[in-house]
Amino acid sequence: MIIDKEKISKRAAGLDLFRVLAALMVLLFHCHIHHGSDFGVLTGFVSMGAIFMSAFFMLSGYVLFLTYREQPLVQMANLKRFYLKRLVGILPLYYVVALLYVLFLGQESAVQNLLLLPVEMLGLQSVFPALFQVSHNDGTWFISCLLLAYLAFPLMQEAVKQMSTRAKYVALGICTLALFWAPLVVHAFSTESIYANPFFRGLEFFIGVLLCSLPVKSKLWGTWKAFFVELIVLVGLVSVGVHFHVAVGNYMLYDVVAVPAFACMVLTLARLNSPRLQGSAVLRYMSAVTYAFFLVQTFNTEMERWIFSTWGIQNNAVMIVISVVLCGLMAMALHHIVEKPCARLGKRIFFSGNS
Repeated sequence: MIIDKEKISKRAAGLDLFRVLAALMVLLFHCHIHHGSDFGVLTGFVSMGAIFMSAFFMLSGYVLFLTYREQPLVQMANLKRFYLKRLVGILPLYYVVALLYVLFLGQESAVQNLLLLPVEMLGLQSVFPALFQVSHNDGTWFISCLLLAYLAFPLMQEAVKQMSTRAKYVALGICTLALFWAPLVVHAFSTESIYANPFFRGLEFFIGVLLCSLPVKSKLWGTWKAFFVELIVLVGLVSVGVHFHVAVGNYMLYDVVAVPAFACMVLTLARLNSPRLQGSAVLRYMSAVTYAFFLVQTFNTEMERWIFSTWGIQNNAVMIVISVVLCGLMAMALHHIVEKPCARLGKRIFFSGNS
């Protein structure tokens, strides 16, 4: 997840925790679907862990508005700086992961890769639903959706800043209704999945923007008790749905549960006053590598299968631990070898001399 550190307040510690939780849940979901990992009473919930991609987009919108709420992005200088920072932060690591996949795991021919190259480099793969299962796109589709959301963010920001509170709630209701209704249409008419659809992921992103702009002052939020209640409700409702075989695997349909729960969690954790979290260097570091942590899941499954097969590993707990550790180590390596150096280089090239 790409976060601009310039204006994040002390509230970001709770959001860091949420970011790490979302990344970990997506990995555990991959452990379940790729390796059949069992998580006991939580297996049903983990089997639907892809819903945490909704949390990822909502959190991205929330944090971006929090970061830039005082900056007029409609001014050309600010707009240029905003887009350059987003591109420098997101593209280098994405390109490296995509290249590694094409070189070592890709099944496409040289001609096919050349045809795909402009689409992949511009991050347009999510507008071609059939490309989800092609090359690395089942692991990098979210980058495409995120780039398109970043493209639209300055307009979102300016519109939201001029909205009345009532208009914001109306917009929030419309976006939420669209997210709840769309999966029903998909099911009824057997249309293409909207899981990687940039429009609907953009709605989740915009919901995050709206949440950050709302004047929420309720004392119900901002406590550990509230967060654990929200988490228990989410786990409970999703687990019940899976237990009764309600649209299992239709991750977007579960937005009816996930979006309200994630919205409450974001509002709670954004207001959480925890000196321990705020002073945790470990949490800050884990948050910093979450973008790489998401991306390495594009190819870590094949490495895990090779390790499990070569070493004859069949123990459930050991397989889960190896998956988490391997993903974490690869994320740390790419963060330090690619992400941080490219960020420093981009800063020198594009922002040296700017305030």
